[in-house]
Amino acid sequence: MIAALRVFIVTLSGIIILGGLCMTTLVWVYSLKFDQCVKLPNGSELSYEAFVDFGNSYLRPDVVLRDLEGAIIGKEIWPIRVTDVATFGIARPEYNSSKPDFSFVWTADTGLVKEEENPFLYAELLATANATSNYIGAPVDLHVNTLWMFKRLSEDEQYAGQSCATRYFAI
Repeated sequence: MIAALRVFIVTLSGIIILGGLCMTTLVWVYSLKFDQCVKLPNGSELSYEAFVDFGNSYLRPDVVLRDLEGAIIGKEIWPIRVTDVATFGIARPEYNSSKPDFSFVWTADTGLVKEEENPFLYAELLATANATSNYIGAPVDLHVNTLWMFKRLSEDEQYAGQSCATRYFAI
């Protein structure tokens, strides 16, 4: 009886250690690719949501827009516009969510301003961003999403090689 218990404990311990090593290797390999980010001149950043996302196929994480504190503004933003003073677009909070899409403007001074919550400030910030700013990454007439903008800017020397705090897992 005791011998069978020892065999069970040793086998269980081996499985746990092997599983831990596999998870550590997965996080290490994914961190090499998904640790990069793009810090934008207006203070926001484009980065991966996590190293590993168990909710997506092939465990690939989504590119998200974050504010100065690292809070996620939106998972999928299309179209996204980036200027030297603001980031704006239409954000989808989560893929299969009952939350509605929202139009937003984010600046370092005001933070996130949603059109539905404050239409006057939203219109003022949008007009200011359109009139006085230089567009970054894509021309104004090209509609792109967060992944396209992230890939495009991470190829630019000015934004390459940057690293941001990223969660290990997303579910």
